[in-house]
Amino acid sequence: MTLAFSQYATAQTAAEPVEKLQRVEVTGSSIKRTEAETAGALQVLTRDDIERTGQTTALGILNSSAAISTSLDSTSTSSGGFATGSSGVGMRGLGKVATLVLVNGRRIAQYGLADNAQQNFTNLDAIPAAAIERIEILKDGASAIYGSDAIAGVINIILLKNFEGAKITGNYKETDGFKDQRNRSVSGIIGYGDVDKDGFNTYLTYEGYKSDGYTVDSLRSHYPDWHRQTPLRSTWDAMNSYSPTGNYFLGSTNIVAAPGCPADKLDPKDKLCKMDLLPYTGLATNAKRYALASNTHFKIGKSIDANFEITNAGASNDYIVAPFALSGTSTPSTWYNAMDGKMVGPFYYPKLLVGHANNPYGVPVEYRARLMDTGDGFNFNRTESDQTRVMLSLNGDVSGFDWKSAAGYMTSNATKATRAASAAGYTNAIVNGTYKFGQQNDAALLDSMFPIRTTKGKSKIAFFDATVSGEVAQLPAGPLNVAFGTDIRREKYEMASSDNVLRGDLVGIAGLQVKDTMDHYALFAEATVPVVKRVELSAAVRADKSTNSDVHFSPKLGLRVNATDTLLLRATAAGGFRAPNIVETGNGLGRSSFATKVSDPRRCATASALNKLVQSNPAVTSADKAQGNTFQSSDCSGGVPTFVSANKDLKPETSRSITAGFVFEPVKNWTVALDYYHIERKDEIGTRAVADILRGEDSLPAGQLIRVDNSASDAQFLALVKKYAPGNTTNFGGVGSIGLLYNPYVNSGKTRASGFDFDAGGRFNTSIGQVRLKLEGSYLWKYQEFSVTDNAYAQNMAGNWALGSRLKTKLRASLKAGSFDHGMTLNYASGYSNNDDTSPTYCATNTVSAENMAACSRVGSNTTVDYNLSYSGIKNTRLSLYVDNMFDKAAPIQWRSGYADTFQMRRIGVTASYTFF
Repeated sequence: MTLAFSQYATAQTAAEPVEKLQRVEVTGSSIKRTEAETAGALQVLTRDDIERTGQTTALGILNSSAAISTSLDSTSTSSGGFATGSSGVGMRGLGKVATLVLVNGRRIAQYGLADNAQQNFTNLDAIPAAAIERIEILKDGASAIYGSDAIAGVINIILLKNFEGAKITGNYKETDGFKDQRNRSVSGIIGYGDVDKDGFNTYLTYEGYKSDGYTVDSLRSHYPDWHRQTPLRSTWDAMNSYSPTGNYFLGSTNIVAAPGCPADKLDPKDKLCKMDLLPYTGLATNAKRYALASNTHFKIGKSIDANFEITNAGASNDYIVAPFALSGTSTPSTWYNAMDGKMVGPFYYPKLLVGHANNPYGVPVEYRARLMDTGDGFNFNRTESDQTRVMLSLNGDVSGFDWKSAAGYMTSNATKATRAASAAGYTNAIVNGTYKFGQQNDAALLDSMFPIRTTKGKSKIAFFDATVSGEVAQLPAGPLNVAFGTDIRREKYEMASSDNVLRGDLVGIAGLQVKDTMDHYALFAEATVPVVKRVELSAAVRADKSTNSDVHFSPKLGLRVNATDTLLLRATAAGGFRAPNIVETGNGLGRSSFATKVSDPRRCATASALNKLVQSNPAVTSADKAQGNTFQSSDCSGGVPTFVSANKDLKPETSRSITAGFVFEPVKNWTVALDYYHIERKDEIGTRAVADILRGEDSLPAGQLIRVDNSASDAQFLALVKKYAPGNTTNFGGVGSIGLLYNPYVNSGKTRASGFDFDAGGRFNTSIGQVRLKLEGSYLWKYQEFSVTDNAYAQNMAGNWALGSRLKTKLRASLKAGSFDHGMTLNYASGYSNNDDTSPTYCATNTVSAENMAACSRVGSNTTVDYNLSYSGIKNTRLSLYVDNMFDKAAPIQWRSGYADTFQMRRIGVTASYTFF
């Protein structure tokens, strides 16, 4: 957070003369000014702040701010996601598309793969962390300055402008007691030239980063006992019945091991042949990436300052996946054929026909086996990406006015490739007996059964901008400064799944196809008006015009009042917007997808009650427990196939926001600041929340929600239940499962969020050195989403499972004594409820036992301590030690998320850097 006066105060000591602050451009304004003059809260992370975090990625650095939340992390994203291989952040709980990320004050090309096949965003993995000089985080809407996306705030990542010499840095970090979680990086920079003496400076920096993926098996010994008691996880580490030898599934109460099962793989209790699948179950990604950055800073004549910047980055992310297995035939699959515009399915995996070499029965039988010849690299999931920006920026002054302009071209490409079962190829190989179980089959046959599918995305943007600013009049209270500018962009974007996906050839696979061009034009103006002494008004307005959209005006007003020499009052009011992107409005077939972790309100409670009868029986086998969990999961945490088409009639999302606060310096060198914010966003572009649609299912138009006959699967579930509860009469009452939901892009959503940002800081001298303290935090007071079904805002989501902690704080202390630089950070996140809009009575709905109800209902608060130490007593060398979660504090029990998604341990990192000249 901004320490509005502390930057000024800490730049001096009592013995030093007071120097006039240099007026520079800051994030959130086109007019040059000092940080202390801004009307909105601005947090600055300096290079010293960054080095104290020990983080070597842009995502890690930004997460050191309490105001930032991770929306996407390439190291832990599910391999089934659309935007694998990327990382993104958001603010205020409004997501990454409402937070604008800039590099050197300008946009970079959005990631090639749109998240959820809709959201275009900035991939932080493409930004070279070693080249970052500072980061400015504006905690205020700024569409009046920057245009689309700047609704919740703006993050401006500023790279080095000049560097002389050569330096190399290496970093290694590993989790204490869990060495599989580790990463390492190396970076180097070399630069030459003095702009004042030589007329130029140029540098080149390179960094390489690698993190290791790990599996559930790697983490197995750390899982706590409570994890097994959470819903649907009672069999999380049970041996898997899809083994190489396999089992015959004759019914949910009649499963028989196939001949040839090794004795040590035969379960002594249920007599099924099993294998340990956890070594094949990935939790984190094998990631490799590099980033290059070069900047040549030079003078043109005497008054023009020029920078020619080139950045390039590339990444490869490999997800750990298991050999293919025959999926159960008891639960049907449905998906979408985008080319022909129709639902595919219900599809049941083929059974072995009578007479098949592996079928000893006189009826068709399901053979559940692991196809081990599809492992060892045949089955893979890999995302590769690259990103480039070339930009020339010019700055100068003429007749007392400052001007700046930039032109550039940027690209982003990403390709995700993996395999999936072909409905025809897989069925033919099984039914015809051409696939030989237990053998290494021909590669061509395997390719026909499990062809490669891809999703490719490409973004290209060319841009030009120009701004002129300066003093136009001298008013009684001070100078009137204004700025005028223009911003022009041409954007080309395409994203397409392979044809075998779009045709619906592959079982249960969703796809997307869109390709179009969009132009953006903008004019903007800004002014700072000294009203009376100590009172300044700032005003800005921007007009944006995009293809397929009308002109949109974004205004902003700011007020700054120096009430006393030690008290600053400030406030802003702004209008923001997000223009519809090409995925949402462009030409193409649209997208099919799966809404995940959906609770079916017409079936979940029944499924939970039935499964409880299975799980609570003392005689239940692990295989039957797993079956019960699978049946319940399909109704309480399942995937819903959906289809969405583009809509050229979409309006921009719009927002209104206000902030108000103060900065107070009670004593010299100590400041405290508090700011309130309120944001209302409407006309949100998207599909309606699936949970909201399902609650109003009875009022939907015919055909929007398609349920399919699930009686065969339900009969298997009921047969399993009667095995342990013979007198059971509970059933689904003929309600089928969800087969397909048509959920088009519309302007229907509304969200409002309000809360507080606060910070305090100062310094004092001791006999061994100066101690600096800095506190920053964010409190989410209210967060509500509009329900179309209820035609009203839903309950306050702040402090529930969907948004997590309401209060997040970071208290930092540092002490520099001689060659040693110590730092410590106290991190705090408040507790929160496990309920949310999708499951307002989570514990009760999932029939959590009475003794676990307290642990289930709420996640406790989380407090950790980080420590860093640097030593620079060796010539040209700096050595650093980082200990995250120094006291190895375990994460609070998170009944709904489970252990694997939320664990935390002590992590230890070391960094060494050497400066050559």
